[in-house]
Amino acid sequence: MNLHWRIALVTCIAAGLVAPCTAQTDQTWELGIIAPTTGPIATVGQRQLETARWWEQAVNSRGGIGGRMIHLQQCNDEGNPEKAVSCMRELLAHKVILVFNSSVTGPIRATMPLVSAGPVMLTPSPNVMPPADSYVFQVSPSDLSLTQSVAAYLKRNKLAQLGMISATDASGEVGVASAKAVFPAAGIQYSLARIDLRANDASIQLASVAKSDVNLIYSTYSGAGAATVVKSFVNLGLSQPLVVSYANVSDAFVTLIRNDMPPRLLATGVRATVPELLADPAEREHTLAFARAFEQWKHERIDQINLNALAMVDIAESVLRNVPDPRDARAVRAHIEKTPVLSFQRLHFSATSHIGLGPEDCAVIEYRDGRWVEAGPVR
Repeated sequence: MNLHWRIALVTCIAAGLVAPCTAQTDQTWELGIIAPTTGPIATVGQRQLETARWWEQAVNSRGGIGGRMIHLQQCNDEGNPEKAVSCMRELLAHKVILVFNSSVTGPIRATMPLVSAGPVMLTPSPNVMPPADSYVFQVSPSDLSLTQSVAAYLKRNKLAQLGMISATDASGEVGVASAKAVFPAAGIQYSLARIDLRANDASIQLASVAKSDVNLIYSTYSGAGAATVVKSFVNLGLSQPLVVSYANVSDAFVTLIRNDMPPRLLATGVRATVPELLADPAEREHTLAFARAFEQWKHERIDQINLNALAMVDIAESVLRNVPDPRDARAVRAHIEKTPVLSFQRLHFSATSHIGLGPEDCAVIEYRDGRWVEAGPVR
């Protein structure tokens, strides 16, 4: 984020403008966002939508891009694949030039055939792993990379036993496949239990994997299902560190489980969640500048979910500023494949990989004293 962006945003806020600061013009860049703002994963969609709206307002407050304002059209898919398809059709009917898909695995996959010839769709889900010949780009690490960060944490602590809880949905299937690929190869034994996202108790599943020789419990849930796991974990009186999915690294999730906080709450995440872990000064400054501007605008701290959306809007801005005709989906795809983008961490795509971050971009973090920090050793 450059200085002009921050100054423009502060000016807009100081003027007391609640709606985006836009000029009356027919010249707009039409973008779409699919975000589940109701239902069991509403937190995921709401936080990403807030970041996208922040960006829309910030861009428009300084006159838009290339003389055009940003117009962001949002559709609520409720985390439902059928509704996600309807959302995508609605956005395509409005001729959007880019789509931010802030939903979860099943709904995102359901929309992918609709953009097989463009426009480009950006998504922060670690479970999509889009083909390199597609128009879909994943701005997060893959679930495999996040699982590798858990394995590395166990190895650093000289631990070889893990209990794992996974959902029965599409995201859960990806987590199970990642565990199978990563943990045995790292010399880590793991026991696995599955549970439906709609379940209101996970005691049986946790009891089956939390044996006395198991030093860590890993839950790959997102949203309300993760809160169910945490509550059952506390009710059982388990004392091992509990590692939750990176989609739960948010103040909203911590508030949700505040009365059921486990002895140690850990999570998978990107390094920028703890800016001190960023060795690159440009990445660190970009992340901190976003944190300051977003907090001034929304009066809330940023979290992992906001960072996911920041990556999408940073790519969109790169496209709108550098591609001569952003309506040309092939040109947009080629630009993203060839151009590293500075965001909370640098996103690197190519013609052979549409996943922007790797294992080196991940970390295991811990909630301590009201904030996320680098995870300490298992005691």
